[in-house]
Amino acid sequence: MKILIVGLGLIGGSIAKALHAYTENSVYGWNRTRAVALKAEEEHVIDGIADDNCAGYDMIVMCLYPAHIRQWVKDHADTFSEGTIIIDVSGVKTDLPQEMHDVCAPRGVHYLSCHPMAGKERAGYDVSDEDLYQGANFIMTPLPDTPKHVLAQVRNLAHQIGFRKFVITTPEMHDRMIAYTSQLAHVVSSSYVESPVIELESGFSGGSFHDMTRIATMNEEMWTDLFMENRESLLTELDTLIGNLGEYRKALAAADRGKVYDLIRQGRLRKEQNLQNRRNSPQVIDLREKKI
Repeated sequence: MKILIVGLGLIGGSIAKALHAYTENSVYGWNRTRAVALKAEEEHVIDGIADDNCAGYDMIVMCLYPAHIRQWVKDHADTFSEGTIIIDVSGVKTDLPQEMHDVCAPRGVHYLSCHPMAGKERAGYDVSDEDLYQGANFIMTPLPDTPKHVLAQVRNLAHQIGFRKFVITTPEMHDRMIAYTSQLAHVVSSSYVESPVIELESGFSGGSFHDMTRIATMNEEMWTDLFMENRESLLTELDTLIGNLGEYRKALAAADRGKVYDLIRQGRLRKEQNLQNRRNSPQVIDLREKKI
């Protein structure tokens, strides 16, 4: 295939490098800062730099923030070739899949909103990695009229660059789950490092501290957009977490050893069940009919 990667940061750059390393596809790049695209071309990560004419591509991979995806697709829609598959890798869906489908479908272009579950604490092309997606999960959020061959083609390409578990779900379910599995963790990490005690942690910290604080170095521009786009689902998860923390606080304030024991045991059992479920889960999970 002839593939265009729009946005050559961590995610887009890693996709381009993985495609170059593990497939025979030709890969082209577009980046707002042209110097980044030139560097990717010089390193032979991409075969060329795209202009504003997007005709002739079999697949276009959008690796931009949601607002920029909307604008870029609308600006270039009249140049897309019929039959092109366009995917995005946005961390929040909301109305993005339907809005982009409505732009693309009249032109015979297929739009599928996806989410590769992989990343790093730092952003940008310079930290991109051809092996970022090895063993990672890949989420697809098709609309009811998305053709099956589009799902199959995207899944096959994702498998070639390293993804090993695939989830098919609705945009709404995606956003609710991502609020819990990703966004809430980033809020907790960012809040956790606000303790003044962090100034003295050197020599006192181990794996627990590093696990809890690793993602506090997140990109504030990107994560602000993601939090705001998905704020209702994130608020629901924050309220649940605050309630659970409140139970710990009440038990500790009351010196209720039995309650603290029960809370710890309950969490352990819940996590052990979660690990068991993960081990038994299939390679492809279809949650389109699942309700929370």
